[in-house]
Amino acid sequence: MPVTLTALPSPGPGWVLVSGGETKAADSTLSAAVGKRSDVVIGLPASKVSTFCVHLPLTDASLHESMIFAQIEKRGLATASKSETVYDFVSVKSDESGETFAVSVVAPLDDEWILPQVQGYAPTAALLVAPAGGARLWREHDRLVLGIYHDDEPVHVQALSCGSELNASAAQEVSLLLLSLGGDEALSQMLPAGLEVAVGKLSPSSKEDFEKGLSLPVTSYRDRVEARSNPAGKNRLLPDRIARFRRNRGTKKKVAAVLSVLLVVYLVAASWLWVEGKRAVREIDSLERQLAIIEPDVTRIQEISQRWSRLEPAFEKSWFPLVQLNAFTSALPGSGVVVREFRTTGRNLRIRGQARDVQLANRLLEDLRAMEAFDAYEWSMPNPKVEKNNTATFEIEGKPSHAGADS
Repeated sequence: MPVTLTALPSPGPGWVLVSGGETKAADSTLSAAVGKRSDVVIGLPASKVSTFCVHLPLTDASLHESMIFAQIEKRGLATASKSETVYDFVSVKSDESGETFAVSVVAPLDDEWILPQVQGYAPTAALLVAPAGGARLWREHDRLVLGIYHDDEPVHVQALSCGSELNASAAQEVSLLLLSLGGDEALSQMLPAGLEVAVGKLSPSSKEDFEKGLSLPVTSYRDRVEARSNPAGKNRLLPDRIARFRRNRGTKKKVAAVLSVLLVVYLVAASWLWVEGKRAVREIDSLERQLAIIEPDVTRIQEISQRWSRLEPAFEKSWFPLVQLNAFTSALPGSGVVVREFRTTGRNLRIRGQARDVQLANRLLEDLRAMEAFDAYEWSMPNPKVEKNNTATFEIEGKPSHAGADS
């Protein structure tokens, strides 16, 4: 949102809302003057901001902030902790001797100054058009304020103690202030060549009395100061409460954006699942109809398979008991094993006998498993029973590999 409005302290009590040189609104309080507008930058009066210059030797830029804060502490402008001190600085001059910074330190603001919706805050001097002579005198809340500029940046701003009237006392205080600033290393090369006065209409006698006690020429007299057409707030001068509010608001916006994306993804996924679910239901219905058609044929095939399983031994000679007995006999060792029973039940085989020892019974089991004639069988044998004479009574059972529970 483009910002064109500036809330400035009026010459007397209250505030004015201006755009460039035109007054848009005026009221006794800041909140009333701004209203619910969000395209406003608030100008902090000189009574709330200390602006001064600091000259630092040439050094790494990462050290500037800590060195400037040390100067703030030296002047007694720091609050209880560094994190609570609201200040900003900008480089205004650099040469072989070092770099000069204009520093602005904001005093703690009352609740009535905290307006979260505004664009930002800045010293009033920074929101005014820079004077041609390098210095300006204007009124804020019934006090005269002197601002010294270098190019477009205010480098020293001070509210005078002489009151709000332009007279010889005001001229004397301005002259003494300029004289003292001449001894400041940071400002000695940036003192103004002329003074612009913007305190309203003045009589010729008032102008004459003021100029007599002044140490530099007056370049012009103006009825009012003119705000810049493109005011910009200083991010570092944003009150901490507003900064926290905006961080929280930014976090909420991010969370809302993420939730919106997740909602869209969820809706897309849900729509896809719904479409796929409908398609799957149609396919299931179609398969159930096809199954209902072929189910009688499947049942008939299963019945035929069962009948064939019962009849197959009569056609396949490898299932004949005599053939199986002959194959089993070929697996017997030359001695040490006596077969007492060879029984066939359907396709199952049961062999009981006595071996010279347990090892010989186990060897017979392994030989049966290795025989090609019994490839279709799975053989099992419980642990043989060792008799008193150390012989082993065994029982071997063979079942077709494909046989089910009904074999």
